[in-house]
Amino acid sequence: MADNDRKVDEQMPEDSRFSLLTDALDQATQKVISKILSQKSFADCLPFLKRKTEILAQLHTTFGQKVQFHLKQEFDELFSTYCLKEKLDFLDKLDVEQADLSQGETVWRPTGDPSKDMLAYDIPALQSHKEELLSYLRELREENEGEKKKILKVVEGITETEKLIEELLIQNEETLEVLSSLPSL
Repeated sequence: MADNDRKVDEQMPEDSRFSLLTDALDQATQKVISKILSQKSFADCLPFLKRKTEILAQLHTTFGQKVQFHLKQEFDELFSTYCLKEKLDFLDKLDVEQADLSQGETVWRPTGDPSKDMLAYDIPALQSHKEELLSYLRELREENEGEKKKILKVVEGITETEKLIEELLIQNEETLEVLSSLPSL
């Protein structure tokens, strides 16, 4: 188990959720400080230092660094209070562990409509029933094809019999003509 944890830790991406979150917070803090605490707005707050640009620049830099430092401390305290780093690292670990488990299968999620959800639950049984019905349908079609062939043979037999009967009738008519043309005795 410990080897497995070590293996997962080695596979953890450098861009973990926690590092992405801290980077985003750092960038947001820098943007806020640069927008709100620009050197010009800082000079407007301290008009007596407008002419002393070096002191104003140092004060601005120091103030910005201190604000950023204290915000980072507050974020770190929040992270530790809520165990955010451990929870995000656990999510990263789960991603790595389960990456091989996904086979590209469709995953079912409830729709919120109980009748549809129950139908989805019954899908395997319905598919099995459908396959049974299709199998039965195939058997019936094969049986129908066999019956069609038998009927076609019977129809052919009837057609041949009709032809024989017509030929016999024609022969009988010819015989009657010949007999009728003979003088009677």
